Amino acid sequence: MEKLIKEHTISNYECDRNEQLKIISIFHLLQDMADAHAEKLNVGYTFYKQNHLAWIGRGYHIKIFSLPKIFDKITLETWPCARTPILAIREFLIKDVNGNILIAASSQWAMIDTIKMRPIKFDSYNLTYDVLPERAINTDFAKIHSPEQINSEKQIQIREDDIDSNGHVNNCVYPMWAMETFTQQFKQDHILDEMEINFKKPVFIQDNIVTAKVQNNSETDFTISIGTPEKEAALVKASFKKNN
Repeated sequence: MEKLIKEHTISNYECDRNEQLKIISIFHLLQDMADAHAEKLNVGYTFYKQNHLAWIGRGYHIKIFSLPKIFDKITLETWPCARTPILAIREFLIKDVNGNILIAASSQWAMIDTIKMRPIKFDSYNLTYDVLPERAINTDFAKIHSPEQINSEKQIQIREDDIDSNGHVNNCVYPMWAMETFTQQFKQDHILDEMEINFKKPVFIQDNIVTAKVQNNSETDFTISIGTPEKEAALVKASFKKNN
């Protein structure tokens, strides 16, 4: 198994007001790499559209050591590191031009039958590929518990642009929504250090509005529940460090 490695230059539209890579841009880059490598391994878009299947993200764990800035040149790496009968694990690294790790991430995926809307066993479609048992993050995708005490909440309008080709809100949108629960001053004074996400239920355009509910575990550690009154769509744990 060979890693997929690509070079990329950070564009203006991928950056925030501080000219640093935005959280949604990080997840877009990871998702693009996952899609490209899955296609190369013959388990990507072409395969799943022919078989009425879809890859569905179950969770992410991401660590940010340093955010690249506008026009920085970076290298992206991805590889599948493990597979069970129904779950696949994929790793990611983002490095600077000197090979220093800027961002490390691990992700967990399932494949569903889009007609029955149920997970499939990989063996039933002879869905096999080699794996490289190397971890970017040693994580077991621990369950995130729903907030017990709500310290703040924010209602967010679902936009048409949030919906992906599977017909529901794209996974990349949830970390952006989570970050929108923090004030601009807090984000100026702090830097996102680590984020974990459990995806639970899909959200659709007809759901109209989601509510992000925040529990302050400490001054720099938070649990965020995102969903509608009828369903919890995602749970996020976000940890920050002070911006020196």
